[in-house]
Amino acid sequence: MGVALEATVLGNKGQTLGESQSVLPEGDLADLINSLAEGVIVQRGDDVLFVNEPLRRLLAFPGTREDMLREPLSRWIHPDDIGRLEEYYDCRVTGKDAPESYDARFVRADGEVRWFNLRANQSLWQGEPAVTACMYDVTDQRETEAAYARSESMFRNIFNLTPEMMIISSLADGRIMDVNPAFLNLFGRRRDDVQGKTYGELGIWADPTFLGRFVEELKMTASMTDVPTTVKTRGNVIRHFRLFAQKIQKDDEQALLMIGRDVTEDLLQAQELQRSKDTAELANRAKSEFLANMSHELRTPLNAILGFAEIIKDEMVGPLGTARYSEYARDIHESGTHLLSIINDILDLSKVEAGRLEAYLTWVDPVENLEMCINLVQQRAREAELKLEHHFEDDVLLEADDRLIKQIALNLLSNAVKFTEPGGSVKMALEKTGSGGLCLSVTDTGIGMTAEEIKIAKRPFGQVDSSLSRRHEGSGLGLPLISAFAEKLSATMTIDSEPGVGTRVSIVFPPFKVRLKEKEQES
Repeated sequence: MGVALEATVLGNKGQTLGESQSVLPEGDLADLINSLAEGVIVQRGDDVLFVNEPLRRLLAFPGTREDMLREPLSRWIHPDDIGRLEEYYDCRVTGKDAPESYDARFVRADGEVRWFNLRANQSLWQGEPAVTACMYDVTDQRETEAAYARSESMFRNIFNLTPEMMIISSLADGRIMDVNPAFLNLFGRRRDDVQGKTYGELGIWADPTFLGRFVEELKMTASMTDVPTTVKTRGNVIRHFRLFAQKIQKDDEQALLMIGRDVTEDLLQAQELQRSKDTAELANRAKSEFLANMSHELRTPLNAILGFAEIIKDEMVGPLGTARYSEYARDIHESGTHLLSIINDILDLSKVEAGRLEAYLTWVDPVENLEMCINLVQQRAREAELKLEHHFEDDVLLEADDRLIKQIALNLLSNAVKFTEPGGSVKMALEKTGSGGLCLSVTDTGIGMTAEEIKIAKRPFGQVDSSLSRRHEGSGLGLPLISAFAEKLSATMTIDSEPGVGTRVSIVFPPFKVRLKEKEQES
């Protein structure tokens, strides 16, 4: 809405505005103009002849309207727009064509730049040509339009560049309003062959009833995501898609934006991966079952060999007659014992890999089990000329499996004794942690390992290097089994090692697995 000031605007006494004054007199007309939402300005060249109260507020002028008339018009116009507005003014006062409505930037008194829409025409002021304009602040509107234009441009770029097919269709009748290049390439169509047609006419769905069910379900919600479907692409090739749909407004009509992602290759890869996984699991299960069966088959005759070898070397049923026979029997017994140890490790590993490792948890005194293990390796340590030490805190109970605790401790001690040179030391400790847990550790002064060698040693059948394998017999299953047993008991294994210095292996049990004996007795 605008107000045009006529050449003869009357004041409240009937005199012509401008004959003796430059500011509109008080009265009904002045009140009307000052009550407008728009600003009103009368100019002649760079001189401001009249402004209304709304314009003074719009330009944040701190003084009165009379003070504002003393400021040149160029003060308020943005420098980039002055030339254009001067050209419009010259055209109007000389009778040439000039736009009646246009936008320009004005600089307020506080320095803020605002956009105004101006509707101007020529008038007479005090008998001489002037230009009267109504001004309306359109800054917010322009920012909104600019934001919308940026959003529209961004959407159009995404629409055209995305590799996923995109379709915009009428929600009412399924008429296709627009498609992106990915859609045209997928179905081998031209845009003018697609726009205006319905999905039924295009026949792109492998299941003709799919779209109806899809739209009906979409009416219950604003969007749908990850909906599986199949489509007939170029050459009637069936492809699997996942659809994402959203209701939108396009050209004052409720529309459906649909995005389709081709997942055919993903499904084929997933199926192939599943087949590979099933095959690997079957092979692993067969391997584990084979190892378990073979271990049992080997242990039975091996136990007989060990028994008879022990009878012969100890001459239980009479003298051998030749001393070398006793020596041979002792070698058979030691080799058989070593072989039985390897077979037992393989059997345990088979149970772990097959998921059949069982733990019978009870509250046990770990010190009793650890002392038994110390006694079992004492002779071996003495023969290896090692100092075997231990320190146990004996006021705790541990929720664990006796058998697994013994196997963990024996494996730790055996490894430490095996890889420590004569004159070195091995120490086993059982200590409470600061958080209330319990740490079982074995520290040696052996050959040690680098970080990379630790990774190798943790793998089943891993040997750090060939020279080590030749010097120290073993299956390479010690650390993997210790880790598996610890995990079964909700504990964690850590290894700190340095070549030439030694190794410390720690098994840390969480607080909920530990109780003090005094508390247990009180309860």
